[in-house]
Amino acid sequence: MRIAITGARGTVGREVVKTASKAGHSTVQVDRTDTEYDGTPNSEMKTADTANDYAATLKAFQGCDAVIHLAAIPDPVDKGDDLVHNNNVNSAFNGFRAATELGIKRICYASSVNAIGLEYANRPLQFDYFPVDEEIPSRPTDAYALAKEEAELQARAFARWYPGTNIACMRIHAVSSRAEAQQGHKENWDTSAVKSLWGWVSPTATARACLLSVEKSDILKGCEVFNIVAPTTTQDTPSQELAKQYYPDTEIRGGFSGNQSFFTTDKAKRILGWVHEEEE
Repeated sequence: MRIAITGARGTVGREVVKTASKAGHSTVQVDRTDTEYDGTPNSEMKTADTANDYAATLKAFQGCDAVIHLAAIPDPVDKGDDLVHNNNVNSAFNGFRAATELGIKRICYASSVNAIGLEYANRPLQFDYFPVDEEIPSRPTDAYALAKEEAELQARAFARWYPGTNIACMRIHAVSSRAEAQQGHKENWDTSAVKSLWGWVSPTATARACLLSVEKSDILKGCEVFNIVAPTTTQDTPSQELAKQYYPDTEIRGGFSGNQSFFTTDKAKRILGWVHEEEE
C-alpha cells in the first residue's frame, strides 16, 4: 500500500515509517514543517499543517491507499487549553475529512488512553472496574482528554458518513521503554504514575499496532477502538495492591495477577493479532 503518515517525524511516526517500509509499503511522510528526505526507501516528504490547512492535507493524501493519522499536540503540559483542544480536534477532523473525500477507507487514528480521562485530569479519577477495556465510560475533565474523546466521536461519525470506511482509534499509552517510563513514574508519582495507572507502551509495538490496523482494515466494522498498552505496569508491586491502595472503590475483574497492566488489550489481540512482545 501507499500510506500517508501524519506526524511522521514524531516518536511514533518515525517508528511507523520504518515499520511500514520494512513491510514493503511505500510511505508519504506528512509533517507541519518542511522536512528533508530521510532516506527511507519508497518514501516522500510532504508538508501540511493538518490542524490549520485542510487544502494542504488533502493534497498530501492524494494517491494514498491508507492514512495513519498521528499529528497532534502530544503533551498538553504548560500549553493553553484552547490551543491543545482546538488543535487536536481540528487535526483529527481535517485528517478524517481529507481521507474520506479522497475515497481512502483504511484509516488509523492515534487516540490515547487519556480519552477516558486520565493523567491530566482536573478532578479525582473514577474507574468502574480494572482492568480497563474499550467499553469503560469516558469521564474527561481536561482539554487533552476531551479532544481525544471528541476525535473518537468524529471517527464514529465518519464511518457512518462514508459507508465502507473503517477507522481504528488506537488508545495509546505513554510511548517509551519500560525503563524510561519507570523513571518518569518515580519522579512524578502522584501526577504521572498513579494518574496514568502505571502504564507504558514501546514505540516499536505501537508502530506495529498502527500498521496492522490498516493492513487488516477490511475486518473492522466501521470505527473500532483499541487499547495499545504493554501487558505489565512499570512497577514490581502487584497490581492488586496498587489498586487497593489508590483506587479502593474500583471493582477488580478477572485474575489481575502479578504486575499485570491496568488495561486489557484482548481486543487488539483478537481482531488485529497484535501482541506487545517488547519487555523493555
